[in-house]
Amino acid sequence: MFSIQMTNAQFNTLTRTSIDKEAVTPLDVDKRKFQNQKDDQREKKSRGIKLFSSPSKAELKREIDSMKSMLMKTNSSKIKEQQFNFKRIEDSLILILKASASLKKNSKSLKTFNYVDDREVSITTKIHMPLKNGIAVTSPFGTRTHPIFGMHKMHNGADIKAYYEKVYAVMDGVVTDSGWDSKGGGNYIKIKHASSVVTSYLHLSEIYYKAGEIVKAGFIIAKSGNSGHSTGAHLHFSVSENGEYINPIHFLNDLIKANNLIATYHAN
Repeated sequence: MFSIQMTNAQFNTLTRTSIDKEAVTPLDVDKRKFQNQKDDQREKKSRGIKLFSSPSKAELKREIDSMKSMLMKTNSSKIKEQQFNFKRIEDSLILILKASASLKKNSKSLKTFNYVDDREVSITTKIHMPLKNGIAVTSPFGTRTHPIFGMHKMHNGADIKAYYEKVYAVMDGVVTDSGWDSKGGGNYIKIKHASSVVTSYLHLSEIYYKAGEIVKAGFIIAKSGNSGHSTGAHLHFSVSENGEYINPIHFLNDLIKANNLIATYHAN
């Protein structure tokens, strides 16, 4: 009986139903591509609208202010740089002018010198006459009657006409003595030339050099006069060689002759 019932019984069996994925056809793929393209175009269009859309006044003002600020900063930096460059140029010019002024100032105090010539030069002693206006002898060298005492006496020089005139050194030399001659010579001066010749100038009114001083030929050493034993203004000129008096006029003529020979030699 049990078997009969099992035979007649109805079994409800559960069958697994699988949900298949929706089938995709090529048409669906084309539709999706077309839809995607439309979406892309809409997105680009919206971007273009945003990109080329007119900005508001506030946005424009902010942009303009920003650009102004940038320009002002740029111009300010350029101006500062130009000012710095101008200042540096000005400082350089001031330094150049100061250096130039200093050079001019120092150049005034600088002494210039001539180049030294190493060629051999002939050196000759210059001579000068004791008086400038010529030699006129009023009393020659030798024995004579003294004009004051009236006796015969050796005249160791020559009296030359000179009325308070300048007296010159006849050659280079050193003053050995000057002052007052108590024996009648009055104011006098003596000059030693080389090693053996001494010239003397007497009856002077003024003396310009003293013992030990160096004189050159042509130096004004005194002024003629009427000092000492004298009957009038004149110059007593005498020459001694190795301690012995010689004729001063012969001495002057010998000097002139030697000087002329030397001058002629160098002229040729």
